[in-house]
Amino acid sequence: MNPTQPQQNPAAMQQQVYQQRKRNWLNGLATLMVQRGTPLPPQLTGVPFPPNYDPANMPWKSLEVSPTDIGVIRLAGKDVDLFRLWTMIIQAGGGHKVSQKGAWPLVMQQFDLPEAMPAPNNPAELQPTAAVLERYYNALLGPFEEAYRKNMMEHSQRAAIAAGRMPGAQQGQMNPQARPGGLPGMPGQNALPAGGGSGGVAAGMNMMPQPSNAGQSMDGSISGQFRPAQAISTPFQPPNSVAAGGSGMMPANGAPPPLPGINANGMPVAKMQQGGFPAMPGSAGPNGSGDLEHDLESRKRKMQEAVESEAKRVRQKTGGSDVSDSRSSVAPPPSVEGPVAPTVTRTIRQPSRRKIEYVPYAREVETAGGRDLQAIQSEWHRMSTKPVRHIDEWGQVDIDALTLSLRSRVSTEVSYALTTFTILTLLRAPDQGRGFPIVQAPDLLDEMVDLVEDLAFDEDEDEGYPDGDPSPIVTHKELVNSVVEEGTKPFAALERKQGARHFDYGPRHRPAEIILVVLNIIRNLSVANENQEYLAKHPKLLHVLLRLCALAPPEENASPKPRASVLSLTDLINIRKDVMNVLLNIALHVNLSPASPSKQLLLTVRRAYEVLASYIVDVTEAVSPFQTILQTGIPPAVHQPKPPALADMALETFSRFTLPDDNRHVVSRAVPQAWLWTLLEALVHRLPVADSDFQVIMRDVWLTYVERLIMALYSLAFLAPPDVKARAKRDGQLGFAKVMLRLVKKFTVHAPPELRHHFAISVRRAIEAMKVVDDAEDAFDQSRGSAVPPLAFGMGYGEHGDNRVERGMGLLSGYQEDITLGLMMHPELVDAMLFSELESLVRVGR
Repeated sequence: MNPTQPQQNPAAMQQQVYQQRKRNWLNGLATLMVQRGTPLPPQLTGVPFPPNYDPANMPWKSLEVSPTDIGVIRLAGKDVDLFRLWTMIIQAGGGHKVSQKGAWPLVMQQFDLPEAMPAPNNPAELQPTAAVLERYYNALLGPFEEAYRKNMMEHSQRAAIAAGRMPGAQQGQMNPQARPGGLPGMPGQNALPAGGGSGGVAAGMNMMPQPSNAGQSMDGSISGQFRPAQAISTPFQPPNSVAAGGSGMMPANGAPPPLPGINANGMPVAKMQQGGFPAMPGSAGPNGSGDLEHDLESRKRKMQEAVESEAKRVRQKTGGSDVSDSRSSVAPPPSVEGPVAPTVTRTIRQPSRRKIEYVPYAREVETAGGRDLQAIQSEWHRMSTKPVRHIDEWGQVDIDALTLSLRSRVSTEVSYALTTFTILTLLRAPDQGRGFPIVQAPDLLDEMVDLVEDLAFDEDEDEGYPDGDPSPIVTHKELVNSVVEEGTKPFAALERKQGARHFDYGPRHRPAEIILVVLNIIRNLSVANENQEYLAKHPKLLHVLLRLCALAPPEENASPKPRASVLSLTDLINIRKDVMNVLLNIALHVNLSPASPSKQLLLTVRRAYEVLASYIVDVTEAVSPFQTILQTGIPPAVHQPKPPALADMALETFSRFTLPDDNRHVVSRAVPQAWLWTLLEALVHRLPVADSDFQVIMRDVWLTYVERLIMALYSLAFLAPPDVKARAKRDGQLGFAKVMLRLVKKFTVHAPPELRHHFAISVRRAIEAMKVVDDAEDAFDQSRGSAVPPLAFGMGYGEHGDNRVERGMGLLSGYQEDITLGLMMHPELVDAMLFSELESLVRVGR
């Protein structure tokens, strides 16, 4: 270095070297992507688009590039340097290694990125930033890494081949004692120009660890913390000799070291140039040729000792049969005055060792005790999953014989008849929705119903319609908890319980088992469309089924018990589920007569209401959708469960059962007001309230669940007496008006225009339910003189000349500004009918 030349700032020089290396790397990345037909934006790489390329077809339109620096993209509001990201991932073993170890969240922390970021299509939905960073790396740098590893592999193969066939000492040929100073280059780059002297690539000799080593460090760092910054900040060790033009500069702090196969300027080294090896020790030392001569003599002496000892050891093991020792003399060291003669090397062929491995000629099987379990399981699965035969393949079945077998009440005959009938109900005809036509065998259905009645009840029901204060509804969860508590008591298996097998039965079935088989047959029959109307109009079917679901009068400090003495509590739980399935299928065909309902009909309707409400009104389960997901214990980010199946089915059954106005009228007379209010509270509590609830119901299954809630809420408000409506209107703790108004606004004003049509039905039914509650009148009172009877779904308001003067404060009178300015002033949100009902709801003292 010239002492008169002013010294430059080392940090500035290091930064220049790093920036130059980064620009060269970006040029290589841009060249590769152009070759693949997907050029990167010029703002990212600094390389313009190739000629005749249309930027409108660029696949990187959604990529946000930093406007201040090249090679930097924006992710979640933070800068991500692609060169730094590439260096971290290569040092960690590659993108596949990082994905396999699940270390992308650790890489994300190095760029100060948040854990989640808004989704591009739906900003309200969050997505993990680590997954987005992984996708960006695979799209932008994945091809570059693939080409890099391919070049590395090709170079290793060429080096191995060259080392195995090195003929001898030739001028300019590689010395086996010398170590190569470069690795295969990166794709899209040219080879490094040959430099003179022994230090031609001295500036690129500081290579980072190989990817295999980095993979080992990756394995060790997964359990702790991912620290790529420590690997990057390793000090740069300059080569011993910089006389041949090597710069020897150290990289800037925080700058990544050169990658394998890349020199200090960031350019890849495609192959090793002739003469481009590190200088021999002592070649530029102060003693000149003396050091070189001493070094060559020491190398010669050590090489001879190693060859002789190895040859002796090989001859002892192999008997000298396959040993070849080719030796040649080493040229004398060159003098200082004369030219340096080329170094003559010797070629030593190591003894060949053959390893014979015997592989048995047999297939590999996973056995347990000598048995191939996989083959056994596959054969068992094939035999156990035989396809169900078609109904026409069974030939002729004597239905009269089955009826007589049931009528005989003989155990074997009953078992045969029920088994045959079960198989017949499982078969399906070629037409969709068709099955066994029970309408053609009415005596068979009558015998099954009589069989259930004889087994379950000893005598006819003489109990009239219960009056007085009703007991609270026993929920489905309380029944399940009672079964669990009874089963966990000490010596629970020895205790005699209701419905247990009696010793007098012998090998015969319990009566409860026969009842469950009959209910299974009736449920299968109700699936077929041609049987639903016939089952709904059967004179005894619904009464007997719902009588099975009844509970005995409650006793103090005692668990609930079924009214039928042959049933256990577990049997009752299963029977209630089957009855609800049957009622769900036939509910649309059930028509009740409100003119003069008998006490038996009122009792049957009351029991149906009690069974359906038991799945809905439990206080621990009547929560909003998001709280329902939290109760499952599964994080929403991992899996989003569906709505509770039993509650969803109960809501659908209640909506179908109370769809006709005649059925609503009978339900209003049969069900006590306390039970109506309990169900109304549970339905309101299940509605979405918080923003997290509305995010959950964006899925189709949850939106259907909310629609069923609103349908059931409207039917209940319609059939409820005036006292229940007035209580719902003034009860501030329930907040009926606030909850319904928030739901309407979320589904109209705050919903995206392209999604509003999905909420149209829910909005209409919610407004009509508020209108029914606001009237607080008996919907079945004909003394008002209205010529128009009440219609289903509240369509009697405003469409048939109902122009009576409404007085008092409306249900939404306190929210006039939100309703008038936020909702009613937008004709695209409400039609004329909804406008009139909203106008009535916001009235103030007419």
